[in-house]
Amino acid sequence: MHYREDESLWVLEGELTMRCGDRTFQAGPGSFVFLPRGVPHTFVVDSSTPARMLTLLTPGGGEGVFIEGGRPAEGPGLPPPAAPDIEKLKRVSERFGAEIVGPPMAPT
Repeated sequence: MHYREDESLWVLEGELTMRCGDRTFQAGPGSFVFLPRGVPHTFVVDSSTPARMLTLLTPGGGEGVFIEGGRPAEGPGLPPPAAPDIEKLKRVSERFGAEIVGPPMAPT
């Protein structure tokens, strides 16, 4: 959950199940999703191919969660799938005005 920024995203590729507050919905290529600050949100990729999204945080600053919480590139292409380091994400999120408030969403 972001406390400082609203998050807007456009799904470019892939199929997702998204949850924002108590609402769960599907989002595919061309979908626009608005995730307001202060409302818990999450998603899971349902497609067999990776999802690509264009994300905008307003105002800026929250992108540090992705930068510091992610993994460096190991080479060209996507890294192999791995479980997220939840404790690291909690520490990083707190520094950027965000909070991990629940478990990851399970694939459908």
